[in-house]
Amino acid sequence: MLILLGVVAAVVLALMALRLFRVIQEQRASRSGYITFGGDDRYQARNIHRDIHAAIMVARVRLEMSDEGFETVIKRIEQNYLQWFEQLNAAIEHKPANRAFETPLEIHEVYHPYELKSTPLLAKIIVYRDQQIILLLGNHIYLGGFLLSQFVQLVFCNAISRNVFPRNRYLPIASELMMLALLSRYLLRRPHNQIPIYEDKAQIQRFSVKSELSTIKDMADALNMNYLYVVIATQVQLVMQRMNKSHLRLTLPVSFEDYTTFNTVGAMFLDIDAQPDIYSMARTIRKLVKRGQWQVSASNHIQRVFPTRRLAERARNLVDLTLTVVPQKTLPHNLLTKELKGYEFTMNNIQYPVYAMAFIFEDHVHTSYMINTPAFDIDAFTSVDGISSLDLAPKKGDTI
Repeated sequence: MLILLGVVAAVVLALMALRLFRVIQEQRASRSGYITFGGDDRYQARNIHRDIHAAIMVARVRLEMSDEGFETVIKRIEQNYLQWFEQLNAAIEHKPANRAFETPLEIHEVYHPYELKSTPLLAKIIVYRDQQIILLLGNHIYLGGFLLSQFVQLVFCNAISRNVFPRNRYLPIASELMMLALLSRYLLRRPHNQIPIYEDKAQIQRFSVKSELSTIKDMADALNMNYLYVVIATQVQLVMQRMNKSHLRLTLPVSFEDYTTFNTVGAMFLDIDAQPDIYSMARTIRKLVKRGQWQVSASNHIQRVFPTRRLAERARNLVDLTLTVVPQKTLPHNLLTKELKGYEFTMNNIQYPVYAMAFIFEDHVHTSYMINTPAFDIDAFTSVDGISSLDLAPKKGDTI
């Protein structure tokens, strides 16, 4: 017993030392005006030249408003976004292969699909006047949950709001014990049947659906719980059915506010068994989330401290579904209420079978999917569930 306690104490002290070293790095960089990378992101940033578009995200915002109102949106983007882009660009110490990023803003009259260029991309907004469409393109290496939220706020709001996300508090010893517990839990997880994924990312299929939030809120009221649990349960139940699984491994990313690091996302890793109905699933999700919420802080600290590339790749391969839920509160003081007609999202690539993003805005849930496995029943997904194909994958231009 004493030996075990000694080993735990030694590991905790080592984690504290690594954490202190990381904090010193962040503070030193911050004094010089830079945001730093830690862990897995640091590896990606240093090797972005291998595939400059591996982490590209695209969101398509469809508006319906007067021409004068849309011009106001354009002016807001020009005034706020360009300044934000320059500040973010200046905060990146090491650019990919010493190359400038792609121009941040384009304004066109008629919509046409975006084509990837040979230039690295940090963030880009493309406006199409005739169709009142706005494309938001971002590089996920730099734009995690916190900065990505700011990026979207620049379209929907007059200014960026602080305190949208909590800060990840560091508690000496307690934080290290949580990190150790999460690593141990990961190593001791029960065996899992890995779902095959496509070898060619061009085979990834994309879908979207817009659904009424009122139905979800009615279920939540009947269960006397926050409606976000029902949103999660609905997606888990749907994916579990379409992959014919009785057990599913879910990752729930959660963002923190932090101005010194690009590592602003943690996650919960949940093992979920099939339930007879959506109400039972929602109760199960609530119980698992309450039990597992400590993992969010621990996983964020681990990402900031460790060069976890191999561990992260293995973890991704053992995940069935990653679900990002974006509630209304991430867009405080939004100026586009009834004007938003559609919000669709995708990424250039994922390393696990299914990704879903549920964007909750006003009276609707805008859900986008990426299906990266032949084990998913696409026919039932489209014919029974009524999910529509999504034509948002970025195309490769002639210069690629």
